[in-house]
Amino acid sequence: MSFLRGIFVRSLACFCLLVVLVGGARAADTLPSPEGTVVLSVTGRIGVTNAEGRADFDLAMLGQLPQHEFNTLTPWTTQVHRYRGVLLRDLLDRVGAEGERVRATALNQYHADLPPGVASDYPLLLATHRDGEPMRVRDKGPIWILLPLSDHPELNLKQHHEMMVWQLRTLDIR
Repeated sequence: MSFLRGIFVRSLACFCLLVVLVGGARAADTLPSPEGTVVLSVTGRIGVTNAEGRADFDLAMLGQLPQHEFNTLTPWTTQVHRYRGVLLRDLLDRVGAEGERVRATALNQYHADLPPGVASDYPLLLATHRDGEPMRVRDKGPIWILLPLSDHPELNLKQHHEMMVWQLRTLDIR
C-alpha cells in the first residue's frame, strides 16, 4: 500500500509542477494593458491579447519592443529621413500571430494586404519616429509602415508603395 501511495504522491508532485510551469509560460505570454492612448490594435489570429480578442498598444509599449532604424527616401518625401520603430515580424511574434496574411488599415480606412514574404525577407518597419522625433498624425504618424527603399531599390515599385500604409491603426491577421 505504501508503494502505491509513493507513486501517487510522486505523480501528484509532477502534475503540480507541470501546472506551475504551464501557468508560468502563460503568464510570460501576457501583454500588459496600455497606459497611454492606444495607437495600434492587432486583431485576428493571435494568441496573446490584452483586450477582448485583440492586442492594443500605446507608443510606450511599442517602444519596449526591439527597435530598428534605417535611412530612406520615399515617394512622399523630398529628402532622406531616419526612421525608427519595431519590425513587423517582431510585433507579430510578440502577439503570437498564426495567420498567413496581414491586413493593415489606416485611420482613414485605407487598407492594404501585406504579402507574406515581404515581412520575413525585408525589414518592414512600423515607424514611430522620424529623425529622432515621434511621428504626428499630420506627418503620416503615429505609425507608418516603411520599407528601406534606398537600400533595396527592387522594392521601389508601385505594389510596395501601396502597402506602406501611413497613419496605421489596425493590423488584422488572417
